[in-house]
Amino acid sequence: MRPRIHAAEGMLYHIVRQIRPVLAERIARSNRLETLIIGLGGQGSKHAGLMNDFGTTVAAGVAPGKGGVRIHEVIPVYDTVAECMKIHPDIVAASIWRHYATARDAAIEAIEAGIPLIVLITEGIPLKDVRDILVAGRKHNTLLIGPNTPGLIFPPERIKIGMLPDVFYPEEPEPGKVGSSGVSIISRSGAILYHMSDAMASAGIAQNAVIGVGGDGAIGSVFTDLVPLAMGFEKTDLVIVAGEIGGCQEELLAQDIMQNPERYSKPLVALISGAHAPEGKTMGHAGAIVTPGLETGTFESKKRALEEAGVTVVNSQTDLIDAVRSKLKGRIYFQPERYYETMRHIWEAPPPKPSWGTVITKVEPNNLVIRGYPLTEIIEHAPLIAAAHLITRGELPEESTRKTLDRLAVEGASGEVPAIPEFPDEDVSRAFARYLQSDGLLISFDASGSDKPAEKCVFCLGRMLAYLGTILKAEGVKPGADDRIAFSEVLYRILSGKTSPDAKRARMLEAMVVASIDHGVTPPSAQATLIAASVRASYETAVSHGVGAITDVHGGAGEKAALFFRECVNRAKAESIAIETATRDTMAAYVRSGRRIEGMGHRVHTEDPRRDILWNLAEKTGTAGECVAVSKIAGPILEEVRGLRLPINVDGVIGAIVADMGLDPKLAKAIFVLGRVCGLSAHYFEEIMSQSPMRRIAFSQAEYRGVAERSFPT
Repeated sequence: MRPRIHAAEGMLYHIVRQIRPVLAERIARSNRLETLIIGLGGQGSKHAGLMNDFGTTVAAGVAPGKGGVRIHEVIPVYDTVAECMKIHPDIVAASIWRHYATARDAAIEAIEAGIPLIVLITEGIPLKDVRDILVAGRKHNTLLIGPNTPGLIFPPERIKIGMLPDVFYPEEPEPGKVGSSGVSIISRSGAILYHMSDAMASAGIAQNAVIGVGGDGAIGSVFTDLVPLAMGFEKTDLVIVAGEIGGCQEELLAQDIMQNPERYSKPLVALISGAHAPEGKTMGHAGAIVTPGLETGTFESKKRALEEAGVTVVNSQTDLIDAVRSKLKGRIYFQPERYYETMRHIWEAPPPKPSWGTVITKVEPNNLVIRGYPLTEIIEHAPLIAAAHLITRGELPEESTRKTLDRLAVEGASGEVPAIPEFPDEDVSRAFARYLQSDGLLISFDASGSDKPAEKCVFCLGRMLAYLGTILKAEGVKPGADDRIAFSEVLYRILSGKTSPDAKRARMLEAMVVASIDHGVTPPSAQATLIAASVRASYETAVSHGVGAITDVHGGAGEKAALFFRECVNRAKAESIAIETATRDTMAAYVRSGRRIEGMGHRVHTEDPRRDILWNLAEKTGTAGECVAVSKIAGPILEEVRGLRLPINVDGVIGAIVADMGLDPKLAKAIFVLGRVCGLSAHYFEEIMSQSPMRRIAFSQAEYRGVAERSFPT
């Protein structure tokens, strides 16, 4: 994909700044130009994907009755524009793809929401409806393009809004770098735009903006609106107007040029089509009809009016190239060979490999990224409730939202636990799975609104702590329904069995839970949840499937690692030898007997990115002791004893910290399960929101398509 300029350097930003200066200031800071698509029928959905593939930030779609799903796996859908704007307040443009009978209401809704640029793709909107749209647009100072427009494209920003193809080429000061200079093309005809683009590109002339004004008889913005707007952009060197017979836009443009020359500060070339069309002949749409007997609307009348205003008028692509070259004094914006090379690459590219997308977690060797944030930074800075909101909703919560979710999680932890049969020494993940399937409070919990995934997730976290309190016989430390305590304290009470507050130990426990939050779609627990979600199993059923897949083989290493580290420490004390010697001797004994040393090695990471941050937090919180010391030397000693380089993983570090905190070793697995429930919740909601039911899931084909890596706000 070609590079792009900064958002504040292009024509679209220039347009927004003229209409919504406060919004433009926010865009300059965020470097994001977000668009909205309204109407997700066959064409709208198809072109939403094509716009997204081009590089456009299609922030959302609006389709009444379809809210809560995602199209093309990455574009969230809302029922109304108002609901969308609460989540995406910085949208700069909306394209309308609704049926002509409902396009009016959709356009006015977008206008009244404050979106500065509305592109009406729909053809044939009744004139009385267009009148209402125009009145609303003028009232709210909205730039209207269309109806019946192929849309707009801004090649330097890599943004298109509509159905224009990907053939328009930006300035290239040097290979791999894009500039915002060039010519702006404003056309009444969509088809002619494609040919003009090729003609310009073959001469090395860049396009910084291409606008199809629309072909219906009544449209929002005409040449006299758009040509001065384009000329007001400092990087526009020349404007090309592509006109045609019919109507009087070209004559009105000529008249305005003569009356207000100060509005037209840049060179202007006009290409007029239809020189040989007979009177009364239509040319594809309502705007291109020559009315018999009138002085306006003919090729000759348009050519004469524009030339009298000093505009160069041509009737062929060859003449257009010559005229533009002359006006630009032979300037070349890129080498034409680069254009041909790019087009050849597009045409000859092999079909894409089968894939599907997730926007939750990017998994790379020695790097984990959750919703764009490095997991190490989330562990260091985010409370569990904030991390749960982030992974399920895509962004960190506002403080008021975090407090609401925190209270909801505490309520979940204070509720009654279902009575189910108990089994001595039952694996904790199996017990969790049985509770999840039997919990009437969780099953009947039905959150509403856009935060539903986060609310369900944190309530489930609270319920999981309630189950754990029962499993550990720690009901005495569970919160009451009226207790006004933070969820982090509830977590500490249940895991430690103590009611006296200890902020540092609570912080350490919370960090270990957050460290276990997710590892993408390929772990068995995520796969089990996704398969259940694909057949639209209920939330608690799908999550219980994932939790049940957390066994000694997957997710259970922490408990055995804790026991191993304690064995090393106890041996050092019993034999009065150094920790390092005791660790070496214990490992050697394990190797001789064929026993596995848990918490070592990882299928993806050579150095688990979660390791160092947990070690550092253990030191800061005073919870690091002799077991953590063993965990730091375990990798090199194992390599010495067995000849295998298996650095310690997150399970091993959690096991060491659990052991040093004097907790029951089986809590290492409970901590892993608690954290992973957040990830399983996110995968469940992503599956039902963005994928078709009962699909064949090839987990190896998953690709991360979420936001780019970003720094955690502190």
